[in-house]
Amino acid sequence: MAAERIELEVEGRTVSISNPQRVYFSARGETKLDLAHYYLSVAPGIVNALYHRPCMLHRFPDGVDGEKVHQKRVPSGAPPWLETVRVHFPRYDRHADELCVAHPADVIWAVQMSTVEFHPWNSRRDDTESPDEWRIDLDPMPAATYDDVRRTAVVVQELLAELGAVGYPKTSGGKGLHIYVRVVPEHGFGDVRRAALAFAREVERRADGLVDTTWWRKDRDPGSIFVDYNQNARDHTIASAYSVRGTPEGRVSAPVRWDEIADAEPGDFTLATMPGRFATLGDLHADIDAHPYRLDTLLEWADRDERAGAEAPPEE
Repeated sequence: MAAERIELEVEGRTVSISNPQRVYFSARGETKLDLAHYYLSVAPGIVNALYHRPCMLHRFPDGVDGEKVHQKRVPSGAPPWLETVRVHFPRYDRHADELCVAHPADVIWAVQMSTVEFHPWNSRRDDTESPDEWRIDLDPMPAATYDDVRRTAVVVQELLAELGAVGYPKTSGGKGLHIYVRVVPEHGFGDVRRAALAFAREVERRADGLVDTTWWRKDRDPGSIFVDYNQNARDHTIASAYSVRGTPEGRVSAPVRWDEIADAEPGDFTLATMPGRFATLGDLHADIDAHPYRLDTLLEWADRDERAGAEAPPEE
């Protein structure tokens, strides 16, 4: 009979895992313990991606074929070494003490809580109102293909190079692609979102009809790519680098090199394949903090577009 609880030693801390043999991923039968071992295998990468960021947890208590629970608050009874940060939600005039990862054991504790996906803020606990990460989300509409995503990524890469910004791509774990750029944390969420919109509009101009930045989904070309600038709005989160996604095959939001995008498929990266890849390549986002970008040029573009009459999207 399978053990009901085991203990994992994680860099000097002990994390107890209950129901370790519960199947979480139906395609190949990986268990809760397999998920924990996956995160241990990519520990430097997942900690780097989440480090000191407020983090929303997507929990699947019965495995990914069951109900998904979005959890912001760390529950009472968490271990004393677990770090949190208090964030405020003005729309509801509430606050939450969210997980703030600083150690691999924090990630494994979250797995014990049935967390599969980690969705961090693009700001850190020292100043949660000043983002240090600009997120470019290439989101295909229903009739678009992953080849369309690839073609858009080429335009994004070229434009980032012109700006002198260093982009770090990763698969979304779904049908899209994310590119992260570290930015100097000197602006609020509103300005980062404006800068992201200005960039998206410039990509649209250069993409020969492939990209549509129309705000309302129903009004977009169904075969287009939406460069989702709104992922930079306050309290909007997307799955981190190295986060497993809640799919039966356990796809991973995987860092990739720019030269891999042309051939790699989203399904290539799962909790079964990523440990070996990480052991060979290490963390492809390891030096992201070494390349901060100032948003001045993009904010000038935003001012230009607004003077020209560009319609502002609704406030979030």
